[in-house]
Amino acid sequence: MPQTINDALNVLLKITVIVAIAVFLFLYANGRSVGRYLYIANGELEYVMDTTTGIIYQGGYSMNHITGQESTGGKIKK
Repeated sequence: MPQTINDALNVLLKITVIVAIAVFLFLYANGRSVGRYLYIANGELEYVMDTTTGIIYQGGYSMNHITGQESTGGKIKK
């Protein structure tokens, strides 16, 4: 009987570890974005993207990555 209890506890421990890793990865992935803005780091370059409109902001400039329009001051030229 003690062997089956030991096996059951071993399986329960492994399941708990797998669930804990899955929860950590889920929370980590959700923490990468703040609201509708997403922080993107590519090497030394850093961007902020508005995930609703698709506009990418970097250092006072912005670009709509869908239309390719660029602007200064955070406003898209029409």
